[in-house]
Amino acid sequence: MVNNLRIGLGTPFARPVPGDRRWLRTGLFVAAAVVLGATLWLVRWSAGPSTATPDTFWYARDAFRFAGVAEPRAELDAARITCSAMAHGTPRPTSRFRHGGTCLDYRSSLPQRAPQRFEDIFTSRPGYALLTTPFVWAFGPGGFALGTAFLGVACGVAVVGLALAAGLRPAQAFLAELVFYLLPTGLWTSRMLAEAPMILCVLLALTGAVLLLRDTARIRAGALLAAGLAFCCVVKPANGVALSAALLVGSVPLFFFARWRPACLAIAGIAGIVLVGNGFVSSLLHLPGTSATLQDTFTRHYRHPDVPDVWPRLQDLAGELWNDRILPQMHDNPLIPAGYLLGAAGLFTRLRGDVAWPLLLAGLTGAVVVTMHPLGSETDRLATVTWVPVALGLAALTAPSRFRRPSGAEPPVPAAAPAPAPAKEGAAP
Repeated sequence: MVNNLRIGLGTPFARPVPGDRRWLRTGLFVAAAVVLGATLWLVRWSAGPSTATPDTFWYARDAFRFAGVAEPRAELDAARITCSAMAHGTPRPTSRFRHGGTCLDYRSSLPQRAPQRFEDIFTSRPGYALLTTPFVWAFGPGGFALGTAFLGVACGVAVVGLALAAGLRPAQAFLAELVFYLLPTGLWTSRMLAEAPMILCVLLALTGAVLLLRDTARIRAGALLAAGLAFCCVVKPANGVALSAALLVGSVPLFFFARWRPACLAIAGIAGIVLVGNGFVSSLLHLPGTSATLQDTFTRHYRHPDVPDVWPRLQDLAGELWNDRILPQMHDNPLIPAGYLLGAAGLFTRLRGDVAWPLLLAGLTGAVVVTMHPLGSETDRLATVTWVPVALGLAALTAPSRFRRPSGAEPPVPAAAPAPAPAKEGAAP
């Protein structure tokens, strides 16, 4: 089905030939995906709550620093962007800021007051800042929002590409893009946070895995998978490591029902290399790991002494989060579990089972990330990736089921029996 539009997914790249309209159709298709994505992204950007959170300051500051802006100016511009965006949401009371100062004073002085360990958590994941740096360099402080918009729209285009690679038709791919922006993925990819580049990396990695499983463009698919996983570790290490580990472990059962088993070995190998590489770099540069982020959670950003029982406390708080917040929320709003179930049904009844498997694994990594960061106020944001397979699955429900033959289709014609070999000369009849 991927080749219905002849957009070139999985086919060898060729130079445009005069009079060949495939390139024109491809260009128009991509342009339509961009226009649809930009329109829906702008709707989510303008209609949602605040487009920033306190974390936005650190991402924006690093983007300005990478663009060559002096340190004091970078901190001031980042504070202005963050405070302006937060003012359009639910303003924080002045009493929340020390000495009754303004949001601008409070944010711009954070680098001088925040614990170094807290700041290291953001400087150890520079992916979002690096991707927005060219826009900051070209357009000034406003370029940070433009870079975020570019990444958010790119997510929509990547959804279309993943849907086509998985075997959906162009109309269903556009429907997947629409559903993607209507779900929480659309909200969080339109905020000035690392969710947009993280989701983009996840989508690119999944596209590479799907193309490998369909035995299509093996070298480019493997490179896409490796690049998506590796850069996801640079953008948000928790999600990059979780997805790499899920694909590595998930390749074991996948090996028994995949149509092209060498793809399972390739996916496992690439995911394993990314995991080992990420661990090596983190150890070499002494980057903060899981224990550091848990201490940040338990000590309220290192305002209190470190706790000695990190892992037992995580187990207790994670259990409380699921029992007191997540499961009751699903019970009170049955559309949430219904969406997950319908999405899974769409994946496994409309797509090949081996193709649907990595999409499901990617969604499950969101539950792992939420469990490893038991913060009730951050649950919705941390669970963003769980909605990626839902968007594709809901769109896939409009396709014919792979378990039944399309109506009107003729049964296969049985093969003719082979003709008997001619009798040898002189043989008895």
